[in-house]
Amino acid sequence: MNPTITSSIKVGTLKGVQILVVDNDIDSGVLLTIFLSYFGANVITAVSIKEAVNSLTCFFPHIIICEIRFLGENVYVLLNKLTEIESLSKNHIPIIVTSTCVNGSIEQIPEIEFEGYLLKPIDLDKLLVMIDHLVPFGRNNLLADKLKHSFINGLAVADSLLTGIKENYE
Repeated sequence: MNPTITSSIKVGTLKGVQILVVDNDIDSGVLLTIFLSYFGANVITAVSIKEAVNSLTCFFPHIIICEIRFLGENVYVLLNKLTEIESLSKNHIPIIVTSTCVNGSIEQIPEIEFEGYLLKPIDLDKLLVMIDHLVPFGRNNLLADKLKHSFINGLAVADSLLTGIKENYE
């Protein structure tokens, strides 16, 4: 990992950007949380796919940074949840994939659409530049976007609850 930052990204550049970091390596998650928070991002870290999916009920990321390899868990559960959220909100959530494998992980699951791939140890300059380019809208719209996501997610939760109740009475 590069301990010095040489990119032109300045402190506060990521202010208001919501990032979900999904990594089963706790140290990596903590490092990314501290680092991205320094640049103004609001970061939530999940150490499992299940935890990441659960966090999506109350946290609405603009970008996801996700380790691709999880023992005993399937990353497709998270991807399916993202597809559901994207179809309701009509907003694409970019994914930056991380891995300790050079090519193997990505070649094994070619149907995953992702905007960036970073090999661990992560080059922090590349990560910052990637995030800065992937923020899909003007930073002035972040609050409005958060409110829209909150409303749409509330609808999805209500629909899920109603489906569960309906199934119990059938």
